[in-house]
Amino acid sequence: MRLISLERAKAGDILAQRIFGVDGCLLLREGVALNNKYINKLIDLGIVYVYIEDGNLEDIKPLDPEFLEVKTEAIKSLSKVFSKIQHTGSVDIKNTLSAITDIVEYLIENKEINSTYLLELKTFDNYTYIHSLNTCVLSLFYGVQMSYSKPMLMDLGAGALLHDIGKTKIPVEIINKNGKLTDNEYDIMKTHPELGYEMVKNIDYINERGKTIVLEHHERIDGRGYPFGLKGDKISKYGRIACISDVYDAIVSDRVYRKGFAANEAYEFILANGGTFFDIELVNIFRNNFSLYPLGACVRLSNGIEGFVVGHNKGFPDRPTVRILYDEKGRKISPYEINLVETIDIGIESLVI
Repeated sequence: MRLISLERAKAGDILAQRIFGVDGCLLLREGVALNNKYINKLIDLGIVYVYIEDGNLEDIKPLDPEFLEVKTEAIKSLSKVFSKIQHTGSVDIKNTLSAITDIVEYLIENKEINSTYLLELKTFDNYTYIHSLNTCVLSLFYGVQMSYSKPMLMDLGAGALLHDIGKTKIPVEIINKNGKLTDNEYDIMKTHPELGYEMVKNIDYINERGKTIVLEHHERIDGRGYPFGLKGDKISKYGRIACISDVYDAIVSDRVYRKGFAANEAYEFILANGGTFFDIELVNIFRNNFSLYPLGACVRLSNGIEGFVVGHNKGFPDRPTVRILYDEKGRKISPYEINLVETIDIGIESLVI
């Protein structure tokens, strides 16, 4: 399969991976032929990229459909959770715990999966639900890499899923402000961890270590975070995991007031802030399990030739294995692959999707 921008999709392209809407409902199944009506509607819904079938890239498989279903069920459940909060003020994620269990089991069974590949749902134009879920999935990924037990992972997942729940108590005009917050508005925004903790502290089916995430996810290793300015080991490991997961997903997301970071910018930001914002152990896990270029994406190499990413090299996020299908003039050739870790005189110049 091949990853393309919807703006470059053509009528007749065959979907290789199903597409879900912001409410978790299935929009189009894999195997469906795109037409102009579908393409325009998907663009209107805020979906940016799709995977299409490509006979030259048949060995690149979509994310496990069952895992996509699990994440989609979590989206549906989360929409109900946030709706109930808005109408009643109460927090109830009991129905979401089964989805967390399924995510935990998938990540344990697929421990070698690249973390970048887990955030497929970023294409949806619904920041609240997607950010909550992505922070949860990324946090669980770190927990699995650190060999946490299933009960520990369940607490980690529940807390990460609810990490920003306090923002439901912040005025919407501050949350959605198209511009820099005033000092007063920022002070109000910084109350959301404590507001969130008050909302979850009496939930008996979430362990205290999970609830701590809600309180600590904006604390920083160097003590410059909030609400308490905790430093180093004074911040729980759960809080440190949620912090790096929350920040990564937030900075790569488009918001009303700014464009998201490019993948390479986000990567450099996380690495540059190891030991100040983020726990060094977690930064090292991030570095060893992150890739700048998705599988199936077209890239332009420094020698002028374009190819498709067909493999990732652990610890080398900018040097994947690339399959070449065409020469520098765009003529079809016998396919061959270049492992950029082994070919130091060639690099990737740009992403072409």
